[in-house]
Amino acid sequence: MQPKNIFFYLAMQAFYDIYNCLSIKIQRFMNENKPGPKWNTVDNHSPLVAYLNSFVPLSKDVIALLDDQTFPYFISKGKLLLKPGSVADKLFFIIKGLIHGYIKDGGKQITTWINDENEIVGSIRTLGTNNPCKEYLQALEDCDLVAIPVDLTEFIFNNFPETNVLGRRLWEYNYQGAEERAYICRISSAEKKYEYFMQTQPNLINRAPLKYIASFLGM
Repeated sequence: MQPKNIFFYLAMQAFYDIYNCLSIKIQRFMNENKPGPKWNTVDNHSPLVAYLNSFVPLSKDVIALLDDQTFPYFISKGKLLLKPGSVADKLFFIIKGLIHGYIKDGGKQITTWINDENEIVGSIRTLGTNNPCKEYLQALEDCDLVAIPVDLTEFIFNNFPETNVLGRRLWEYNYQGAEERAYICRISSAEKKYEYFMQTQPNLINRAPLKYIASFLGM
């Protein structure tokens, strides 16, 4: 082999060795630093999917939309999720944490509801009206949430007829909750109100500050 050919061969071999080594390093870096799945769950689905599936089975297309269009949202204890006048363009599913809603009557703060894990919260009173929020939503603990664009819920209900059953089940569930709140407010005795609250909401007793429970019960 001619000296020139030997030099060319060695140069090309060195180039390929360097290229292969660099490719391996790049691939290793990408594998080590690639972003994880959007949802840190066993099935990599939005936690909202499992919750809604407990009411009615969801189609693959609906699940894909929920995975893509909902997103993780964190709010620190004491921070406001919504306040009067804000645009309520999202609902929130509570993965972990505690949130209460309240209004202000003069200088008095009145708690209207308290919700913990596996509940959907938001400005329910203004849904479908395009009106601004009328109440405060405040985190009572650090909260991990799933943000749900209201436009997404409307799109799903309008384009996937099977979700009408889901909508009815959710409406029933929330109406029952509203009836419970109305019932407890009509109990005349403060002691009996608190007893009923302990029976129906034992999970909130040691988590929600007593002043908010007392306000919710009208005590």
